[in-house]
Amino acid sequence: EPHDDAPDQAKNPNGDAADCVPNTCTNGCPVSMVTGEELLTLTDAVLDGVLPFEFTRLYRSSAVEIDIGLGFGWSHTLAHRLAFDGDGVIWIDHESRRTRFPLPNVARPAIHNSLSRAAIFLGDEPEELILAMAGDSARFYHFRAGRLTAISDVYGNRLTLQRDRSDRIQRLDNGAGRSLLLRYDRAQLVAVDYQVFVQGEWSTEQNLATYRFDARQRLLTATNAVGDSERYDYDDHHVILQRQLTGGASFFWEWQREGKAARCVRHWASFSQMNTRYVWNDDDASVTVHYVDGTEEVYVHDERARLVRQVAA
Repeated sequence: EPHDDAPDQAKNPNGDAADCVPNTCTNGCPVSMVTGEELLTLTDAVLDGVLPFEFTRLYRSSAVEIDIGLGFGWSHTLAHRLAFDGDGVIWIDHESRRTRFPLPNVARPAIHNSLSRAAIFLGDEPEELILAMAGDSARFYHFRAGRLTAISDVYGNRLTLQRDRSDRIQRLDNGAGRSLLLRYDRAQLVAVDYQVFVQGEWSTEQNLATYRFDARQRLLTATNAVGDSERYDYDDHHVILQRQLTGGASFFWEWQREGKAARCVRHWASFSQMNTRYVWNDDDASVTVHYVDGTEEVYVHDERARLVRQVAA
């Protein structure tokens, strides 16, 4: 059946075409072979149930001017919002990508965006809009007044969001007596707790993640449920320079260009097996990857961030 299609390529915060992170060609820890940006993805918490949910952090170096409460450059899987622009709507998703749609109405209740593999629908509730990405385990994101209110699947299972007086997401409730509680200190998200509903009230069963920030509101450390911590260092534009793991291993980045336009030219680790260089050629939209063992690889993408050619030298 024909779809009402309004193709418009999703963009990262630097205005570059960007596919979703799982579909993006990456290298190393991982660096995008399309834009040269870092796309560090870490799952900190899981809400179990018929509609399981992973609370995942993403550091995106093109998002270094954006702080949604996890420090500059970081977003998480509940950080969705809509921005209205004339007769259009922009979905700012959990990866800080911006995808534009025409605003649906009764005459156009469902509009697809084939370039971005996404769709927007009129919801059942007044002023409700529903957004979805194509995929095997499709999730539907429900919005009212641009704010995320619920997440559902094709079977009607639903997770609901509750907000505090400052309009921040406070709880993700699976409707079966389990939830994730998000705790804040002023503007920053400082902890994620796993809670169960017992005898009429929510009770914390386990702290799953704790976050600490520096004086510039940058994420300094993230600590998991068993006490393992990661530490992050940045340059003056909040572009990541080092990631240090509990065991002592560290990963490092070297960049060309500044801020949200930065792209990685070298990525290495404190152990000798990893030392990779990237040479970017703007003339043919290619990047040549030079590995520590002397081998090379070339990636070429089109203007829609689709892989055109990959050559192992």
